[in-house]
Amino acid sequence: MTEPSDFTIPEATLTNYVITGIQEGRGPLPDQKPLRQEINAWATNPENVDQVNLFLLALARFQAIPYDEKLSYFQIAGIHGLPFKPWDEKTESQSPETRNGYCTHNSILFPTWHRPYLLLYEQRLYEIMVKDIIPTLPGDRDKLIAQAQQWRLPYWDWAVKNADVPDIVRSPNIQVLTSTGPTVIPNPLHAFRAPGAMGDYNIEAVKIDTGHNTFLLPFDIAKQTSRYPPYWPPEPEKPKASTVTAWTEGIRLDDNITDALRGADWYNNPKPDPDDPKPPKYPNDISEVVYRLFTEKYFSTYSHFASTNYEKNEQKQKRLADFLSLEAIHNNLHLWLGGGGPRDKSESGPGHMSIVPVAAFDPIFWLHHNNIDRLFAIWQTLNPTAWFSDSSEQLEDPEGNWSTAPHTIPTPKSALAPFHDGQGSYFDSDKVRDWLKYGYSYPELQPWRFYVNGVFDEQEYRKHVLEEVKILYGGHIVETFTSAFGGEKHEDYIVNVEYPRFALNGEPFVIHIFIGKSKVGQVSNFSSPLASTACPNCEVQQHNRVLSTGQVPISHALFHQLTDGGTKSWAAGPGGRLNFGKDVIKRHLRPDLYGGSPHTDRPKEGLHWKVTNLYGEEISREIIPSVKVSLAQGMAQHFRGKGVISSYGEYTLWDEITEGL
Repeated sequence: MTEPSDFTIPEATLTNYVITGIQEGRGPLPDQKPLRQEINAWATNPENVDQVNLFLLALARFQAIPYDEKLSYFQIAGIHGLPFKPWDEKTESQSPETRNGYCTHNSILFPTWHRPYLLLYEQRLYEIMVKDIIPTLPGDRDKLIAQAQQWRLPYWDWAVKNADVPDIVRSPNIQVLTSTGPTVIPNPLHAFRAPGAMGDYNIEAVKIDTGHNTFLLPFDIAKQTSRYPPYWPPEPEKPKASTVTAWTEGIRLDDNITDALRGADWYNNPKPDPDDPKPPKYPNDISEVVYRLFTEKYFSTYSHFASTNYEKNEQKQKRLADFLSLEAIHNNLHLWLGGGGPRDKSESGPGHMSIVPVAAFDPIFWLHHNNIDRLFAIWQTLNPTAWFSDSSEQLEDPEGNWSTAPHTIPTPKSALAPFHDGQGSYFDSDKVRDWLKYGYSYPELQPWRFYVNGVFDEQEYRKHVLEEVKILYGGHIVETFTSAFGGEKHEDYIVNVEYPRFALNGEPFVIHIFIGKSKVGQVSNFSSPLASTACPNCEVQQHNRVLSTGQVPISHALFHQLTDGGTKSWAAGPGGRLNFGKDVIKRHLRPDLYGGSPHTDRPKEGLHWKVTNLYGEEISREIIPSVKVSLAQGMAQHFRGKGVISSYGEYTLWDEITEGL
């Protein structure tokens, strides 16, 4: 391992690393590709024992490669942000007055940029398996090579009901089979471990200035990645010795992640009992928002599906469903995995996954982003013609990154730097649009199974994909609303949020949505603090009020509140059927205006919201006045049959509900 005193990242050579994807292991059917599998199912399948062993050994070897080598885990993770150096090219930052990595956020390039990034990571692990690990292992090497050729990077589906941190990730140590027999090693999926403080390798501390407090995130002293590390007190208060130790040696409070994913404190769920853990009565909205991604015509354009980037215009106001996006879901997950959401935690602060420049050092980043790529591929399959708009209609990329100047209008030919393809040029979005040519697919996406007499049955394939989506993500929503309304259309309610990404000097923040005392969802701003980890030209962006969007569907929460609580009597319609119309909903969401409650009770009743930083400190509305929360009413229809997915639409703004909130 490189000694800290000797550490420098050498200049890039003229020889580029070519990313092709793993091309071995295809077949036996024509065009059949090995699958990236869900990590829980893959790791517990006895048939995959050799693959699991190879993966763990390769990842451990990968993480130990000297950090001054271009193909080390350290440098590949650093592409996303810190230590802010060029990778596989000789370039300077497009915004020399500030610094940022190559990653794209709040941009239409968000899904496509991360696709070759994952290919690079997957390809390196495969190379290490074949070249470094298998030659050292006992047994049938041809069999092990065949297993490696069938291996693809697993994903973690955090959107399924009652999701949990995978067991293979939770364990600090794990048993593998080496040349000397069974051996226990530090689990490389649990944490990334450096030989010393990461500050010795140019990983910096991040300061967050809230206006009245300055918090330190001391990533420079960390020897390991952390999830939900202890609260580091504001300056000039000194941290406890135990806090310093936890940050230095690393800590992973994975039960907090489980609570966040399951919404353990949402909809008045009881706090989890560690001695008798049970799934919460009401789950949070991850499954539902993922399900909505795949319903027909939920988004007006590909760009709205792909990114949180928002620009005010008349057309946007007409398409209220477009406030949701794949990137917005991704943002919430980063904070749920790293710390800082969804509940206000005074004892824990944000870890690596919560902060853009250091997120990719946590091994869980790659499992998370692989699921994002999977959701992207499923959406592409269901929307095969949706792609970039005409450049005259395309939103600019307000942030830029290392290789892209702010306010550039991205196109499908924009370089996805620093990744190079087999032709010696940069990848672009058009090149990565078809993931199958890079040698992988996902369990739901196996088109080679839908050929009849050599002819592809696209209709049956699409029906199959919709069935899989519905089973995984739509079950509880479909059951709830078909039981209440049959197959008839009914009202649907969504809360849309518009927020300025750099209102707090680039500090990440969370917008929490409540109905009464119950939290029903959140929108997370996953941005980079303006300090030494600032994004390009952030001062300009702050001045220009770069906007992003998010969405919280609230129909499921409203349903349970209206059927489980004291409102059940007045929410009942003819024949005892739930009245889900405006008269009932406005009374429930604005009791101060329509329910006879005194105005001073409004913060405790009805629809309301607040903004917190990643330490749970509430941010005054005066500090962030440009956050806008609106309510839209539309119509939804759900079906119990296979292959028939729910529909949403006809949304209109309901201004009087959010006026004055």
